[in-house]
Amino acid sequence: MSISLPRHVLAVSAAAILVSLTAGCGGGSTQAVCQDAVKAFQDYSTQAAAGAGNLDAFNSANADLAAKLKDLSGKADGDLKATLADLSTSWGGIKIDASNPAAASGELAKMGTKATEATQKLAANCS
Repeated sequence: MSISLPRHVLAVSAAAILVSLTAGCGGGSTQAVCQDAVKAFQDYSTQAAAGAGNLDAFNSANADLAAKLKDLSGKADGDLKATLADLSTSWGGIKIDASNPAAASGELAKMGTKATEATQKLAANCS
């Protein structure tokens, strides 16, 4: 069973993340990790939009972002490290079950919340 995921929800969330992160990448030792985080979210935005009609591809994009964030957390220090690890765990936990489309809207709402939190946390740690 397939459901159609609203592309505009994904696009708006991803765009908000990218705008905030791009504006928030400051100098210092965190700059490279922050730039890599922006790139990870850019890649995710493309993958998630492409998978909007395909739950397996969408779930794969979430898992891929989680893996990238986990890798980046290993390269960071302090609050940035903790934030990236937390976001990796959060994104890794987002999986939409095709056999339960009713739960998909709840998962998408959670994803929107997590996207907003990601924007705020990473912008704060990368400024």
